[in-house]
Amino acid sequence: MSRRSFRKLGSVDALGVVQDLDPLFKPRSIPYSKEDIRRASNLPGFTALPRQLIPNERPVMQPPLYYYGWKIDWDKLLKYAEDNDLCAYALQEVDDDFEDEENEPEAEVLTCDESYTVLKVLRNLANDVGIRLPTDCELRSVLADGTIVPFFALYSNYELAEAPRKARLLRLQDHLRLRIGETAPPKWFPDYDFRWRQRYWQ
Repeated sequence: MSRRSFRKLGSVDALGVVQDLDPLFKPRSIPYSKEDIRRASNLPGFTALPRQLIPNERPVMQPPLYYYGWKIDWDKLLKYAEDNDLCAYALQEVDDDFEDEENEPEAEVLTCDESYTVLKVLRNLANDVGIRLPTDCELRSVLADGTIVPFFALYSNYELAEAPRKARLLRLQDHLRLRIGETAPPKWFPDYDFRWRQRYWQ
């Protein structure tokens, strides 16, 4: 991984800091059990990424994939989209309850696609403070609150070199608070596919 100064990120522990982690985070080659996954989903998110969870180029076990960002509040974001004309629409077929004897094509209507709408809102809010999300950016699924929840990820522990600067993230945090009432700070949560990886990957 090309490395930039982690000190300027503000979301990663400083060099020399070693958090006392749950035994669940010991490197392992065997899959986690369902009970392990359930336990991981109930752990609080990290404010700062432990250095034990930073990948490296050595051909050894690499840490689980972690995302940095916010759990998604659908109601807040969809209301913001409605108030600011940001709804993303998609064509959806209308199912008839009776057979069409003439085999006419089913009618299509425009409906609000909630996932794309939420992503559109988040992209616009990030753009407001100068953060350009990748064109292939998508909503993630993480382990949190004892289950799998949708997540707005700015970057992962495998993408630290591409992470926005601390000052810009603080501006985004303030902007989310002012525009959609998001008061929680960004945190690190594990991808729903929780496992150690056998080699370095990006």
